[in-house]
Amino acid sequence: MNFKTLLLGSAAAMIVAGGAQAADLTVAEPVDYVKVCDAFGAGFFYSPGTDTCIKVGGYLKFGTAFGDTDFGTYNSIYPNSQWSNFYTEASVQLTASSVTEFGNLTGFIDYRAQSGNTGSFTQSATQTVNASTNSAYIDSGWLSLGPIKAGRFTSLYDFGRGYTDTGAFGSDTTTDHIQLTYAVNGFGLAISVEDQRDRGAAGNTGDPVSGGTAYYQGGQNNIPDIVGAVTYASGIFSTKIAAAYVNNAIDVNGGSGTIADPYDINAKTGWAIGGSVEFALDSFSPGDKFFVTGSYGDNANSYTGIAGGTSVANLTGSYDGSFIASAAPGSSWSALASYKHVWTPTVWSAISGGYASYDGDGYFDNFTVDAYRGVFSTGWTPVTGLDLMLDGQYSHVDISDGRGLVQNDDDGDAWTVNLWMKRSW
Repeated sequence: MNFKTLLLGSAAAMIVAGGAQAADLTVAEPVDYVKVCDAFGAGFFYSPGTDTCIKVGGYLKFGTAFGDTDFGTYNSIYPNSQWSNFYTEASVQLTASSVTEFGNLTGFIDYRAQSGNTGSFTQSATQTVNASTNSAYIDSGWLSLGPIKAGRFTSLYDFGRGYTDTGAFGSDTTTDHIQLTYAVNGFGLAISVEDQRDRGAAGNTGDPVSGGTAYYQGGQNNIPDIVGAVTYASGIFSTKIAAAYVNNAIDVNGGSGTIADPYDINAKTGWAIGGSVEFALDSFSPGDKFFVTGSYGDNANSYTGIAGGTSVANLTGSYDGSFIASAAPGSSWSALASYKHVWTPTVWSAISGGYASYDGDGYFDNFTVDAYRGVFSTGWTPVTGLDLMLDGQYSHVDISDGRGLVQNDDDGDAWTVNLWMKRSW
């Protein structure tokens, strides 16, 4: 009995001790697995412990270009070369969205970095001589709550520049602005207030400053552009009409250019109007599309493609040191058409053609620019997430400066073939 009692007592003591030790151990928390969020489309997942849905995207792009041009700095530095070196571009895109009582709350950022050798024979001398800048920048970033969207993103006025990789001439501008949108029964109504400095408006200098060999004072007032647009889509047809009140241009109101009597630069208001139509031609050939657009502007050159991203000025460089294309007064217009054909689910081709014209006013009276461009592109997606592109374009520009006693004319051509590959995720 004594042995049995001792054995049972020892067992009881071991159980109590084991229970006490178990009570001292840290209890593992349940694993909070990442859950898919389908409220905002594919690729979103819930941020653990919140009701915010996150999406991560981006791409890595490698490309090169070769060609020739009568404008810019390339030929003067490399007179025997038609190769424009290589470039690499990386993009990281982040989206955060959640549902609120005021509508969807979303934030988006596209953060990019690019080596300096961007090619295409329209770049600066620094890029041309292979001086890699490796600069990082915000290509676009915005937040939205219901119908309100604010940040840096594509201007409400922009219509697109066709299906080819190199666009034809037209408004191509990312601006800091705030936009209000309303949609009903296929119609969309929108209005935005946009920073005119993103379109190259010349700021006010205040006191006289030196502009090379001459002095000037004054400039554009810091008043934002106002843009409104109406869109409609039904079946195979979609269209957009946009108009803008702008504060970009300046003109010389007097002065002789000396320190005692500087040129008097005064602000010029302006306006622009444009429209676009797109047709989905699936009944003709699945995936085919046709697009046409046109714009007219008065003192609004960046709205018609004379200045801006995909522009005549971006191609020619500075023909005349006093001609700042984005701020020069005058009327301008542009038009383009583009067609895309899908050969197979992984191969497509597109062709675009466009024309742009500028007729100067004020200080640039009798100064004209005419330009046209043709582009052909073919894309191939061998596997999901990988795109290969072959893009070729030819442009011609005529510039006439009849302001002096002797007519000064210049014209030039540029052709470029771009090749790139891009891995997107």
